[in-house]
Amino acid sequence: MKGFEHLDLDRDHRRTLQTQLTEQLKVMVQQGELRPAERLPSTRALADELRISRNTVVAAYEQLESEGYLQAHERSAFTVGAAARAFARPRQGDAKPGQRVVGPPRTLIAPRPFRPAQPDIHLFSLKTWNRHRTRVLREALLLQYQSRFSMGLDVLRQNVGAYLQESRGIRCYWDEIVITGGSQQALFMVGQLLLDSGSSVYMEDPGFPGAIRAWQQTGATIVPAPVDEEGICLPLPMAEQAKVVYATPSHQFPLGVCMSLARRLELLRVARERELWVVEDDYDSEFRYNSAPQPSLQSLDEHRRVIYVGSFSKTLFPGLRLGYMVLPPQLVERFARLKATLEDHGPLIDQATLASFLESGAFDSHLRRCRRIYRERQQLFLDLVSRKGLPLRFPVTGRGMNLAGHFVMETDDARVGAALEREGVDTPALSSYCSQARCSGLLFGLTAFTDAEIRMGIEMLANTLVRSVEHKRGR
Repeated sequence: MKGFEHLDLDRDHRRTLQTQLTEQLKVMVQQGELRPAERLPSTRALADELRISRNTVVAAYEQLESEGYLQAHERSAFTVGAAARAFARPRQGDAKPGQRVVGPPRTLIAPRPFRPAQPDIHLFSLKTWNRHRTRVLREALLLQYQSRFSMGLDVLRQNVGAYLQESRGIRCYWDEIVITGGSQQALFMVGQLLLDSGSSVYMEDPGFPGAIRAWQQTGATIVPAPVDEEGICLPLPMAEQAKVVYATPSHQFPLGVCMSLARRLELLRVARERELWVVEDDYDSEFRYNSAPQPSLQSLDEHRRVIYVGSFSKTLFPGLRLGYMVLPPQLVERFARLKATLEDHGPLIDQATLASFLESGAFDSHLRRCRRIYRERQQLFLDLVSRKGLPLRFPVTGRGMNLAGHFVMETDDARVGAALEREGVDTPALSSYCSQARCSGLLFGLTAFTDAEIRMGIEMLANTLVRSVEHKRGR
């Protein structure tokens, strides 16, 4: 099917097939690959080509029609709408010699309610941050290559170490800390150094898609480990080639449970006996609203088998792209060599600014403000859900940036999630995070949204759930 052979739908992606198809067709219109009045393949033909349900294609076409990208005709035919003329540009083959072919400029977008794991950037004081940035820019050498800091600026590693020791009980020397380009780079490095095509990694199920992608790059076998009310369930029958266990003990993603102390000690025992490495992803442990946090897994580890991963993307702002790893001493040199290969050094100006921000106490002040406001938003959301009588239950509350809402009756959460997305509400289905586990619910991020946005999102959520229940009863 000429022109549509490059459509690539990932069944393991957190976004639904319908959303992926809608977005890719939209890009084809915006980049001029599909022209105004050009006829699209029939829904049946495209469904057969992509090996997906025809209903998925129909829903994608109808969504694009509602946005003005497509125009419907008799007998369910669709053409590119006239509004697409705003995006029209020469095709690659139509360009004159020497003429530059460019696409439409991409614009910055804000997250939609209730997109998970989004901090409220409006709570962050750019004025304070820029004051620290101006101060560190007096050091002109920050503008030079500084290969000796491939593991991160020493002063930042020292400040991160002091913060983690005080807040999470982390036990380490500062030179066992590596500054990374966010937690995703940290997970990628772990995979590259500790996994290969002959090894296995035990992964929470349901679990974090970013970790799955990092492990898949190595060709390692991913073994799903079930999660119950105490966290990841171990020991499982361990394969001889098992090397890594990945867990989010403080606030399991996406279910939100906190790993019990007994389960933590059991995991550390298994890691010691089997010589496994445990990756502790502590992605939002700073946000506890009703109780003190459990000690970090790393702080309980007497045999140094835990690799502790964290990020400032959730506590400050995602555009910063700075994270960290606390490494067992026996892994430091291996990680240092890989980090030097990946980059001479990270963004030194941002690292120096963050070091000053941490040392001044501004980071602690920012966290206190966020905790108070995030707690209020979570409570408002739960009150509204209860007031509306929505068919959702929330077994874990009082912590983190997200809430996992489980349907109280059998529900196709993927279909509900897709319907909400068409209404402008970003609530991924819990089943989209599952491999073998069975979950039915939605994941709600609440921290980035004002009270008014939460109220609006609840109204759209309530309307969609009512239609879903009526549709189910009418079958």
